[in-house]
Formats: sequence, structure tokens, C-alpha cells
Amino acid sequence: MRLCAALAAIVALLALPSVAGAQSAPEIVDGGVTNVFPDGMEFAVSVSSDSPIEELRLRYTVKPDGTAAIGKPEFDVDTTVETIFTLAGNNPPVIYLSPGTVIEYYWDATDAEGRQSRSETQTFFYDDARFDWDSVSGDGVTIYYYAGSEGDAEEMHDVALELILEMSALLQTEVPFEVEVWIYDSTGDMKPALQSRSETYESQITTAGVRVASNTVLVLGTASFDTLRHELTHVVTKQAGESAFGSLPAWLDEGAAVYGQSHPGGFGSAIEGAISRGNVLSVREVSSYPGDPDKVNLFYGQGWSLVSYLIDEYGEEQFAELFAEVKSGKRIEGALEAVYGFGQDGLEDEWRAANDLPPRVTPAAAEPDQPDDIAPLEDDGGSSLALVIGLAIAVMAVATAVGFGGVLLARRI
Repeated sequence: MRLCAALAAIVALLALPSVAGAQSAPEIVDGGVTNVFPDGMEFAVSVSSDSPIEELRLRYTVKPDGTAAIGKPEFDVDTTVETIFTLAGNNPPVIYLSPGTVIEYYWDATDAEGRQSRSETQTFFYDDARFDWDSVSGDGVTIYYYAGSEGDAEEMHDVALELILEMSALLQTEVPFEVEVWIYDSTGDMKPALQSRSETYESQITTAGVRVASNTVLVLGTASFDTLRHELTHVVTKQAGESAFGSLPAWLDEGAAVYGQSHPGGFGSAIEGAISRGNVLSVREVSSYPGDPDKVNLFYGQGWSLVSYLIDEYGEEQFAELFAEVKSGKRIEGALEAVYGFGQDGLEDEWRAANDLPPRVTPAAAEPDQPDDIAPLEDDGGSSLALVIGLAIAVMAVATAVGFGGVLLARRI
């Protein structure tokens, strides 16, 4: 009996891992983040293990949309690794990070034995570190400013709250996150914060405002109230009408943004002049942004006029339903049919009649000439692709602002 007990004890001892042979997962020390705005941010880390580190990754999420990604820094395989991963801040179309971007991140590491570990989740606030920012905050909106008075910022804050309340009610939606407004004092100050564009574009366009993220807008000047209203309307329209399944046509998005202004300004004058001359654009033409700079004001004005017609003629409830239909995944043609019973051509017909314009001209489909010895191709049920070339910028010309060397525009992503 004693022999059996002794043998059992020996077996139990042999089953225990030896202290000398015990190995642990890699140890990760988060070295923090360095802001190198506008070029991005640098994430530092050191990792050690008794076995060579073979894989090291930075896992990060861009808030508020929750876009997740992985960064893989360069390093030499060793038992101790110290390295930095640089996350670019302005390298479109690959990446663009606006002022106010919040990055949630952690590191994970794997050694040659297959053991894994991860660091604690951290948050980093990426701001424009060139300036000493003050802020006015409350009720879900923060105004950041470094020039002008606190009174100016408070007035902008009041306008922002008013606009978000108005447009959220109109479109029957909610903005579920903190909205940030970054006010710049000059075009030179704001330029590095904007998404990089071609030199030709930058030489022709002066940006007065832009929505740069779901929750963030940049505005030029501490008293640019209508620019602020326009860009914050884009924050609301995105919540109301855009998703992974659907996106808004340009005329509806920009038309609503002009509708959100206190006054349409030069856009109203542009569409009034075009109506009087009878040279308006078709609804299909304003479904994307114009490539001709001479048509920019008319594009915004016609979008505003179409939106105003739908709201005035059919009411706010159906207008909100239109956004909901697009967000659910319907294209604009199907969304209009579902809510109003007509598509884009029908909308144009009604809008033209309401503005005393003659019916739109529908060109007859021309039959192509064919040699007598070649039979027509059979219809296989497919459709050809139409290539629509447009300038992919959402711009708002501020008609009352003069004195800038080029065209003064407000746009969104």
C-alpha cells in the first residue's frame, strides 16, 4: 500500500512541468504614439521573448465608423525587438486621416514557438499639432479654434446645434456621435489638413469648408455660418441616406446641403438665370459632380431646386423616406419610384412643368448602320456600361466671399 502511494507521488511529480523549462508568451511594451501631423503618427513598441519574435502587428480601428486595419512594422527576427510603425496621415486614395481622428489600437506578437500575446487597448487623438487649439463643447458638438474670439466660437456652436437639430428632424435620423468642427484662420493654414489633391486642382480651388469624416468638418473662418450649415448637413445626410448598401446621388446630397443653408446665395441666382434662359441641366446630369467649372454654381442651384420641389410639393415625411430607401440599398431610380411613383425622368418632367419650362427633349435612339452581309448581334440580356467622367469633388461656392485668388468652394468627401 505504501509502495503504491509512493509510486503515485512520483508519477504526479513527473507530470509537473519543470520550472527551468517553463516558457511564457512574448512580453509587449507599448511605446506610445508620436503625432507627426499632417504626415500621420508613429507607433513605437518593444517585444521580448525567450524565443525569436516572428510576427508583430498593430491592430487599429478608426473611429467613429469602426474601420479596422492591420499595420505590419519592419523588424529583424530576434528575441528582442524594438520598432516603429508609421501610419500615413495623408496618402489618398490609400488613406487620409483628418484632424480629430481617434485611433483605437493594440499590438499583438507571435514567437517562433507559436505563443501569442497582445497589449492593452489604447486610444490616440490625432489633432493638428501646429496650433494651440481652444474649444467650445456641449450637446454633442465641439468647436475647435485657435484664432478669433470665444464669442465667435460660441456663436458657431449655436449654429451647429441648430442645424443638426433641424436637418435631423427633416430627415428623420439621429447623429449618434460627437461632431467636431475645426475652424482654420486662413487657406494656407487649412491646406495641409485637407486631403491631398493635384497641383492643378489646388491652384484653381480654394476650399471654404469640407466634411472630412463622418463626424468631422473643416471650416475656413470663425463666422462662416452658411459654410458650417452646408457641411454639417452632409454629416446628417450621410447618417440618413448612406450605408454599405447605398449612396446618395450628387444632386440629392448637395441639394439638401444647400437647402440646409440659411439662404441659397449664388446657387439660387444661378438656377433662376438658367430657368429664365431655358438651359437647365437634366436630373441625370446632376447625379454626379460637374467636370466643367462653369457649371458648378448651376449644379448646386439645380440640386437645391429639385430638393425644394420635392419637399414643397410632397412634404417632409416622403423626403425622409427617400433617404431611407437609398440607405436600404435602392438606387435612386428605385427609391424615387418607391416613394413618389416616378423615377428621375418623371421628377424632371414635374420639376420642369412647375418652373414653366417646356418638356424635356428625349432624343430618339439611332439605329447603327450595318453592312448588309452582317447580321445584328443577338441580345443576351446584358447591358453596356456607360462611362461617366466627372470631377469627384463635392464643392460649394460661397457667392458672397470675394477676394480669394481663385474659386472659393466648400466640398465634402
